[in-house]
Amino acid sequence: MRWYKNLRFSFRAVNRSRFRALLSISGVAVGIAAVAVLIGAGAGADLALQKSLERLGENLLAVNAGVTATNALRGASRMHETLTLEDWQRIRQLPSVKRAAPVADGGGTVRVGARAQGFTVVGTTPDFSEAKKFDVVAGRFIDDLDVAQRTRVAVIGAQVVDDLYFGEWPLGQSMLIGNTPYTIIGVLKRKGMNPDGTTDDGHIVVPVSTVQRRMMNTDYLARIFVQARSKEAIPAAQAEIATLLRGEHGVGKPNYTDDFEIQDQAALLAAQKKMSRSFGSLTLGLAALALTLGGVGLLAVSLLSVRERYGEIGLRIAVGAQPRDIMVQFLTEAVLLALMGGVAGILVGGACILIGGQITGWSMVLTWETVAYPFLISLGIAVLFGAFPALRAARLDPIVALRGA
Repeated sequence: MRWYKNLRFSFRAVNRSRFRALLSISGVAVGIAAVAVLIGAGAGADLALQKSLERLGENLLAVNAGVTATNALRGASRMHETLTLEDWQRIRQLPSVKRAAPVADGGGTVRVGARAQGFTVVGTTPDFSEAKKFDVVAGRFIDDLDVAQRTRVAVIGAQVVDDLYFGEWPLGQSMLIGNTPYTIIGVLKRKGMNPDGTTDDGHIVVPVSTVQRRMMNTDYLARIFVQARSKEAIPAAQAEIATLLRGEHGVGKPNYTDDFEIQDQAALLAAQKKMSRSFGSLTLGLAALALTLGGVGLLAVSLLSVRERYGEIGLRIAVGAQPRDIMVQFLTEAVLLALMGGVAGILVGGACILIGGQITGWSMVLTWETVAYPFLISLGIAVLFGAFPALRAARLDPIVALRGA
């Protein structure tokens, strides 16, 4: 029952100096709340990136018709006109490839009555819907027959519906892309913002053959989206695609350089995640500073408590208390203050996560780490900053302590 007596004495000691204890608890609570909010924000950012990856497509590679050259001053893209539908047909037959979707895209002015606005027109095939997670909420997506017959049909994004049709689904209606009428056969599900700040909701999807022959009069592609059979198959797919295209585009020619670029969507998101964590390191440093200040406050309060209770310490030692008992007593008080501050900080941090996410629109998640880690940190603060005052109290000479009372 010794622990129970120590806890009871600690509550009495804290109760005797309520204002001072409140200041110490507040200092710890501020730091713990900051850590809880940072953990919640980090978990929210990870969740948002994961959702972004799912919206972009699983195990997705983008084979671009061109390369990006970088130098010390700026980066530049050099486009080529060598990526064709024949390349797409060969890529989709590779062992590590689950599906592939060609893309011939460009900007287009869309007119509906007296309203006109520019949108991105994407020419592709039915596999684009699965590879890029473009789900249809009304009507249907383009099919193989549309591609074969070069039909003038279009599947429009949610932003197109909002801007040109004021939120009403215009299935079966006609829209002018350039000067050519297209029949709307489907409406895409809203996807929201991509990690790079762009959105796919302004896309108008039409058959790739229609874009090449009726709209742009070209025979090349801008890119091919390739979905690997699994996450583990992504490196194999990259190698197979590179080998195939180099062979088809003339790797044996003098001074040959790649006229294509393969991008791993997951790798791009990982790079963005790494950049966001750099900012998180800065804010974590600020939280560590707040925790240090809270710990210093706890240290000051504990040292002052030891100084004011010299008489009590000397009397307890004189009647038989061991130095170990004195040390445990003051360490228990420090732990009590730190845990009170930790609980208060967790509650405040949790409230900030729940309310702040609603107000600011930031992605913040309340997870078990948000509670467990700050709680353990508060225990660490108690041990780290409460040990010195407790040792000092335990090492007091009883005669000196009684005289100094």
